[in-house]
Amino acid sequence: MKDRAAYNCLKEAKLKGYKEIAIGSCGNFGAAFVHLAQFFKIKTNVYIPEHYHTKRIVEMEQKGAIIHRAPGTYEDVVAYSSREALRNGWYDANPGVNSNTKLSIEAYAAMSYEIYNQLCFAPDAVAVPVGNGTTIAGIYYGFKQLYKAGKTKKIPVMIAASTTGGNPVIKCFKAGEKMISDLKPEDIIETDYNEPLVSWISLDGQEALDALWESNGWATYVEDSEMLTMSNNLLKEEGLSVLPASSASLLALKKYVVEKRLGKGLDLIAILTARQP
Repeated sequence: MKDRAAYNCLKEAKLKGYKEIAIGSCGNFGAAFVHLAQFFKIKTNVYIPEHYHTKRIVEMEQKGAIIHRAPGTYEDVVAYSSREALRNGWYDANPGVNSNTKLSIEAYAAMSYEIYNQLCFAPDAVAVPVGNGTTIAGIYYGFKQLYKAGKTKKIPVMIAASTTGGNPVIKCFKAGEKMISDLKPEDIIETDYNEPLVSWISLDGQEALDALWESNGWATYVEDSEMLTMSNNLLKEEGLSVLPASSASLLALKKYVVEKRLGKGLDLIAILTARQP
């Protein structure tokens, strides 16, 4: 899934003549950049929080990435890598940068087109795991474009799923706020399972929040234990190797149906990022 945004940003960097990029990551997003950067002949500097331990570091180094360790949270490392990009004249590939937000949203909009191509109509609701907020913003943008083009009769309700460990998009929506605001770093609780979702700054949070309000959307928190159980069930029953954090979308969809007391006959979609085991 992250390859979509990485490809668009690398293409932009190549067009602008950059030879190196900087990206802050906990593993997966950095790996997407490193893998695709080989084809663009761009050197990748990946900044990872010094307290993070992921097997993807070795993978990235084997593919030619330069790994930098930096103190602080993921959000701190993103800010630091952006400053390093500016200082060294590299392309800043981080989320939250205006050009990258636009490129990433356009990349993730392709998911909407793929759903439409399979269904030939827009579903009633689409649930998406939310960390920085870019993916849900992109999927909403795609359905909005399809609606404007007259290909669909509606835009789905967007459902945001994130962790009880803390996320600004969910917090602001539940509080009825239209403008995104950050959490305090000490307010978040990060675990091995919620790491892709937990955040005190959602870098594309305003776009995600706009998608929720404009689509008459809904948002909910999901516990680690729920995500882990769902992840195990998806592997056992469907053969899908889905990270616990990704399964939050399916759990949110279930909560949405129960809370809204929805009947049968609705077309509901949960976005799962997975790989075959």
